[in-house]
Amino acid sequence: MLKDIDEKGGTRELKDIDYRQQFDRKWGEFTPEEQRAIDEEIERLLDALKHSPDPLWGSIMNTSIEGGKANPFNGLRGDWSGTPWHPIWERHGQSDSQAALFFGTLWKLRIIERPEMWIGIRSSDTRPTFPNRRINLPGKTYFLAGAR
Repeated sequence: MLKDIDEKGGTRELKDIDYRQQFDRKWGEFTPEEQRAIDEEIERLLDALKHSPDPLWGSIMNTSIEGGKANPFNGLRGDWSGTPWHPIWERHGQSDSQAALFFGTLWKLRIIERPEMWIGIRSSDTRPTFPNRRINLPGKTYFLAGAR
């Protein structure tokens, strides 16, 4: 379940993603093996956040940070080759912006489908992600509600 907070502070509880037909059409281009690998990695990462929250930050995930992490196979940041994320890059014509949009939408959908309540926020210059710490993360940030 997901409670979404937009750039202006408006909230809504999401039952599904926007533009679902477009997403499903693109998702259908992935092989069942690619879909399974991507879904299993998202599930693994979200379960890890749920069961082992960071002592300082709690259970928090940011799509831009996750997508830009160093590749465990070659150490390059944002290079998805050899990872479950690589087919996303390939299916979007190796376009950073299109791959990033799909990546973020897929995460949002998988979070909506989970049983626990997550809160998603997209920050802006006037609404930073962590105003007390003066930190503004790019992309969408998700917090597990009630987690510390």
